[in-house]
Amino acid sequence: MQIPLIKGDRQSKLDYRENLPVNFTSVISQVKGSEGYLLSHDGLTEYAQTGGEARGGVFNDRFNKHFRVSGNSFECVNTDGTVDTLGVIPGSSPCSFARSFNSQSILSDGKWYLWDGATFNQVLDPELGVPIDHDWFLGIYVFTDGESVFHTDIANERSISPLKYTSSEYAPDPIIGVSRSGHQQIAAFNRYSTEYFYFNAAASVGTSVLQVIQNKTVRAGIIGTNCKTLLDDLFFILGGRVDESPSFHVINGTSIESFSTREIDKIISGYSESELKDVVLESRVVDRDKFIIAHLPCETLLYNHTVSVSLGPKYAWTVIKTGVDIDEPWRGKFGVFDPRVAKWIYGDTKENKLAYLDSEIASQYGQDVEAILYTPIVPVKQSSIDNFEIEAIPGYSSTDVTCSFSMSYDGVTYGQEYFNAISTPDRYNSRYIARRLGFIDNYFNFKFRIVSKDKVAFSGLKVNEL
Repeated sequence: MQIPLIKGDRQSKLDYRENLPVNFTSVISQVKGSEGYLLSHDGLTEYAQTGGEARGGVFNDRFNKHFRVSGNSFECVNTDGTVDTLGVIPGSSPCSFARSFNSQSILSDGKWYLWDGATFNQVLDPELGVPIDHDWFLGIYVFTDGESVFHTDIANERSISPLKYTSSEYAPDPIIGVSRSGHQQIAAFNRYSTEYFYFNAAASVGTSVLQVIQNKTVRAGIIGTNCKTLLDDLFFILGGRVDESPSFHVINGTSIESFSTREIDKIISGYSESELKDVVLESRVVDRDKFIIAHLPCETLLYNHTVSVSLGPKYAWTVIKTGVDIDEPWRGKFGVFDPRVAKWIYGDTKENKLAYLDSEIASQYGQDVEAILYTPIVPVKQSSIDNFEIEAIPGYSSTDVTCSFSMSYDGVTYGQEYFNAISTPDRYNSRYIARRLGFIDNYFNFKFRIVSKDKVAFSGLKVNEL
């Protein structure tokens, strides 16, 4: 029998649950009879030392520079890995970034800062208030303070008129964030609704140029300011409607669709809404695979939108983490694609440094990474397993890579681990085969675990019964 590897199962108290792969990425490809395969998640290689904990970053194509906020430092990251400090931005929470034709804008803890290519300073306009999010939109910076949406003067991007305020009035829920859509509109994300605004060039002098688009309100919103990200001109969010528990959704114009699964919703339900407010969603496109990264309080989830479109969301989710024998969230955060070096560069949640996403390795800063995958529960009545063979790509590892396997006969607990070499340098025709696995009374499933610096790929599992 041929057993798929990109989705596993387990039993829990009064329920059947999914076993998500750990530190693997699903890939769509017809390989050796399977519709897809699992590849080790890319590793992290140190790129630069920074002035503190990662708080966000952006590549400014106008200035052709990579900006970040690390700790209290506003920094410029150079292509040789050096970092220049441009100013001080106090705080500890994630920053909001936007850019105009003339400046790089940073919002931090209700304070607004601008860098114009030569000088860096805080904007102290008395009408600013305490904004929580902002973006650039057709010649103006657009802000929200949780109650209103307002913007800078068209003739002066450092000035805010007290008459340039409008509101999102579909429902009384608070505004949590704003973002420019891929269709030249501004979305105001409330807790349970999302409204769109267009730039009204005919607006009266002294009034807001932001005009709500009638009949384009989505009855779903976000939980926290950073619970949104734009990918393929679509908004991917963590939130939902007023009458449902939080989940992951994608907003396309006025339509909304869940890209979550029952297992993912079970994970989310383990957190209170106050804990989920600090979740950060990011997007990334690599080799035409389109990813959403969800930084939850205690774990990091990776969603492959490309896989989801082809096979459905249940095959698109994996867990990525740091460390071995512990469930520690992935340490990469606030990724920025820097076209000058053609790399995705991430801040670090544990140390004051940056790393680039390295497709050649699985390790993080030279340390081994644990990767785990599970099979579905396979019903086999009164039979014996003669052997199994797992399809891999051997021979390309820098050292011997060992993969352990263990079996479960109840879908809950796994027995003793058995270790076999899955890859030895330059031995390209080696095979991973285990024999005489014993009698199966009812059903079984496998767990495979690798601890290595090298990447591995698994495309299928063939089990032979006696």
